[in-house]
Amino acid sequence: MDVAAFLEEICALPGYSGMESAVAARVAEEFKKYSGDVRIDKLGNVRATMGSGSPRVLVCAHMDEVGLLVSAVEDNGFLRLYDFGSLDPRILPGSEVTVFGRQPLYGVIGVKPPHLTNGPHKAAQVSDLAVDVGLPKEEVESLVRVGDPICFRVPMTRLMNDRAAFKTFDDRACVASMIVAMEALSRVRLNCTVEFCATVQEEVGSRGAQVAAYDAAPDLAVAFDVCHANQPGADPWDTMPIDKVGLGMGPTIHPAMFARMRDAARALRVDVQVDVSNGKTYTDADNIMASRMGVPTALLSLPLTYMHTMVETISLTACAEAGRLLAGFLAGVDEKWEEWLCF
Repeated sequence: MDVAAFLEEICALPGYSGMESAVAARVAEEFKKYSGDVRIDKLGNVRATMGSGSPRVLVCAHMDEVGLLVSAVEDNGFLRLYDFGSLDPRILPGSEVTVFGRQPLYGVIGVKPPHLTNGPHKAAQVSDLAVDVGLPKEEVESLVRVGDPICFRVPMTRLMNDRAAFKTFDDRACVASMIVAMEALSRVRLNCTVEFCATVQEEVGSRGAQVAAYDAAPDLAVAFDVCHANQPGADPWDTMPIDKVGLGMGPTIHPAMFARMRDAARALRVDVQVDVSNGKTYTDADNIMASRMGVPTALLSLPLTYMHTMVETISLTACAEAGRLLAGFLAGVDEKWEEWLCF
């Protein structure tokens, strides 16, 4: 799989929480290369099954993104904004966007220049900003409705050292890692049943994972999300090297699942680091582990800098290595799973 090419395509698609259908269709297309059992459930999760037998393992990575919606049309034709999913308003001024109305409209987000600003210059809030599509109100209202999504228009940038920057790597880079694992597992005989799930609405409460975990009723689970990589100004206790795969540890994570994933990393020589949480992980893992009577869950983390911006940066090598680790872990799960789980 060409990870960079897939990410350049999938991350460009609009897919905000509750509006993931375009992304879901493309993910389903990719899943069908490796599974004959692919479906999109009622909530919008894309689910693909591989292998057979016991145990049943659920693997989740979310495909929704934080973003903007149209909240109103001003008399001058400007579009007011509503944000959701913890989007940082500091990144918005100067952005080029596409408004997905009855037809796509290109626009820009401007901000009042310093020449027209009295007093100290402060970071603009979302309520201070608007999208200019260059049309009068009557034409805008014929093409745009309140609630239409607004997507950033940025290119994927390839950096040195096999790194890349783009929007929506949180969490579609982990969806790509899942597909790397699916490709590897398509060449071996699985001794368990694995359901891969690209989940919806993680950014507003991990709702897709909650539904998928209840419906799938898995014996084991692996959640897959990004974490914070080292970056200027950040406390090193809160971040980790960008080129190592993270293994989640904390109350949400079953210790035997952590140990088994760590052992798989050692056997495969995948460079890993421990990603510690002291309560919630704020990933799909939190809802999965508490589903039904409880699901022993592991968490894989892909380090990422500049989260919830248009230049989220990852190591493409780490993205592929995370998929290789996931495949190795799943290939080692068989009918003896309870022997190592119930230590």
